Amino acid sequence: MQVISEGIYSISPKMGMTPLVSLAALRTFVEVARFRSFKDAAESLGVTSGAVSQQIKIVERRLDVTLFERSSKDVRLTEHGLRLMSAIHLPFEQIRDAVEDFHNRKPRRNVVRLIARQAFASHWLVPRIDSFSRQHPDIEVRIDTSDGSGMRREPFDIAVRYGNEYQEGFDALKLSPSKLIVVASPQLLQRGLSIREPADCLQFPLLHDRDRMNWPTWLRSSGLREVLSASKKGPSFANDSLLMAAAAASQGLALVRDIHAESFLLNGQLKVAVAGSIDALHSYYLITPLRITQRPHVLALRDWLLEELSKPRSYEAETSVVEPVECLSD
Repeated sequence: MQVISEGIYSISPKMGMTPLVSLAALRTFVEVARFRSFKDAAESLGVTSGAVSQQIKIVERRLDVTLFERSSKDVRLTEHGLRLMSAIHLPFEQIRDAVEDFHNRKPRRNVVRLIARQAFASHWLVPRIDSFSRQHPDIEVRIDTSDGSGMRREPFDIAVRYGNEYQEGFDALKLSPSKLIVVASPQLLQRGLSIREPADCLQFPLLHDRDRMNWPTWLRSSGLREVLSASKKGPSFANDSLLMAAAAASQGLALVRDIHAESFLLNGQLKVAVAGSIDALHSYYLITPLRITQRPHVLALRDWLLEELSKPRSYEAETSVVEPVECLSD
């Protein structure tokens, strides 16, 4: 078997060079392995999911192996798939790097592409990124946001991702656990209703994250199982940004990640309504493709992020209650 520019060929005395797998099919395999999704690979390649599936079937048929284990949630590499991926992914990465180098060489810039969740980018990163730019005027940071599978599709040098699921070929560094705190506007807390214990939160409208049931879990961990049904009432929002905007508008109490709320707390739009915090189930991770982890400009931003994220966050509460101890699901 021999690899030439168009793909992988088999050489025999009788048949000569017989094509086994084209480079296009191999690139499709690499994209599916990278994203663990036929749909995401199709979007990255600009083709249909059906076309991706057909290419994978061709590779599997030509090599006479099964490359992926398919499920309703994602696809995972088999032993044969891992072997093939480890052998061919680096050349494709090198091709991508070479093309990017030619594209960026006039003028040559040290560009770092960072992708993060919208709430993290808006409320933590943007207020601080100017300090990095002052320290490293030769490095250009390009910030994009994505809250779903788009984070896997978008090209990036560093991703700040919530949760510990990542693909082969990436370095993932776990950050300190996210804390969930109860916040409200100063105006709401001054309306005469005091919060002396967790049950007092039910005097106020409770604002919910659409995808998480944090309030029932928080009250349960505080020993208030009998009021769980009441805690489920109230408007729900798609993310922490909307939750904090609603809380700042005095619409109720919100249970949000402290890292997202810090800018609201510092400028006085929100206050911590109940002392103490609870660890969320997942932490933030810094994700970097293995092929670029040692690039100086990537290391500079990565080290700066780690330093900033390690700094303690302090906030004062209007009252003090017993701190719940059970972790919240997310």
